[in-house]
Amino acid sequence: MFYRFAAILFLLGFLGGCATTSLPQRGKPASSVPPESRVPPPASRSGRYQPPEVTAYREPVTPKYTRPEPAKAVQALLKRAEDQRAAGQLVAAAVSLERALRIEPKNAVLWNRLAHVRFDQKQFSLASSLAAKSNAFAGADRSLRADNNRLISRARR
Repeated sequence: MFYRFAAILFLLGFLGGCATTSLPQRGKPASSVPPESRVPPPASRSGRYQPPEVTAYREPVTPKYTRPEPAKAVQALLKRAEDQRAAGQLVAAAVSLERALRIEPKNAVLWNRLAHVRFDQKQFSLASSLAAKSNAFAGADRSLRADNNRLISRARR
């Protein structure tokens, strides 16, 4: 009997401890939102809340396509690869472009330049597939797509 009474008291004490809540301190608002971030409701001329006006949806204006600016390291590697290709160092140029592709694997220009290097190395099927991959990432860049298509047709001949 004593053990049952002690167990019930223990259980009630435990549940009572879980049920207590902390009360807000004096001087502070009960809300957890800081006062500087609270926005007052919009006031109307009549002093009553008016729902906001809803306007018709208009299609956003599509900007003309521009190539995204690559990272500084990618720009440096691309410049180095172009210099190496001009000097006839095709293996070094391919290494620089592959390194840049590890940084930005979705950069269509890098895939295009690597396709040109592989074409110069007479790896025509690889050049064709790299140009096709560049087309996959080119999006709306018409000049890059045209260059890739010319390279693909030259590689297939």
